[in-house]
Amino acid sequence: MTFTNYYEVLEIGPTVDVDTISRAVSEKRRFWQPKTSNPKLETRQLAEKMMRDISAAEALLTDATKRADYDRQLAAQEQAPARVPAAPDGGRDWVKVTLEYLSQGNAAQANYAAREATAQQSENPEAWYFRGVSSALLDHDQDALFELSEAIRLNPNEAPYHAELGDLHKKNDSWRDALAAYGRASVLAPDNAYYLAGVGVSNAALGDTDTGVRQLRQAHEKEPQSELIAYYYGLALLDEATGTWSTFADGSQSILTEAQLAATRETLRKIDSLRIDDKQFQNDVDEVRVLTEQAESVKFHSLGGVGGLLVGEIVTFVVMLIAFGMGGGGAFVGVVCLILLVVWVVVFVRTHRMAGWQWNRRQAPAYARVTGLQ
Repeated sequence: MTFTNYYEVLEIGPTVDVDTISRAVSEKRRFWQPKTSNPKLETRQLAEKMMRDISAAEALLTDATKRADYDRQLAAQEQAPARVPAAPDGGRDWVKVTLEYLSQGNAAQANYAAREATAQQSENPEAWYFRGVSSALLDHDQDALFELSEAIRLNPNEAPYHAELGDLHKKNDSWRDALAAYGRASVLAPDNAYYLAGVGVSNAALGDTDTGVRQLRQAHEKEPQSELIAYYYGLALLDEATGTWSTFADGSQSILTEAQLAATRETLRKIDSLRIDDKQFQNDVDEVRVLTEQAESVKFHSLGGVGGLLVGEIVTFVVMLIAFGMGGGGAFVGVVCLILLVVWVVVFVRTHRMAGWQWNRRQAPAYARVTGLQ
């Protein structure tokens, strides 16, 4: 039985800490999970194996006792030449060799084998496709761009080729190119939720948040168990929520209307229902949640003028006592003073105790108050 080097699967060193392992696990899952729905059997099987290996790596390497035992096993393994599959004619089938190295998590060797495959079969789109996949894993993005483009040139009707190109453009924030690539993949395979999600992510990144959220919601409804689609849907929802807030000259944002507060609360409810297990995402959500709670909280935001209020209350109280003591017409003045004692307190409370969004709105410049959801 082949011994799997889980450090190679995650592309990390053997001495990294648990947080680094967790980040690597999240990154690899985001790379491989969409490929589990790939129409190509070979890619789908490879992705499924990689997802199993990633889960195994997480279970082993994040547990101190299991990791120590695994490290001893890894150290005891002897270096042996990789088994290379043979083609029927006795030569090497380099596409199969590439797939085998990819299944081992060895992107460098897979890339070397893929180069041999394209040299041997320059018109084989599969060879160019897997060469592009391995180059992307190695962060050789310019090579991957050329190689995936060659695969598409040789077979333009393979949705996975376009989706892989979309992933590459997304990785480099080339969102218009990503939208075109995912869009073509989605046309070729309209039932694939991951391709639709790619379109939604791209639209959201290009500023069309409403369209992006709608497409990601549709993708989530198609694949409700997909953690990756839920993650991207959650990101888009979070952007949608803060996109309703009022904006200041320095680019900062704040909740300045009740409509903004209500919309944000509803969006947070939707995000919570997705149950996204990603630490960085949850940190971002918690930041928005804290700001929302501050905007909703009713309290005294300032005690400015309380000294003047106390002086006024004391003077009015003294005048009231004198007026009532005079009797006759003084009683009327005393009643007026009594009313004033109450009114001044009420006015002070109404102008100093309010919801956070109301206080923020009072302090905000006029140009900011007219921005965002009203």
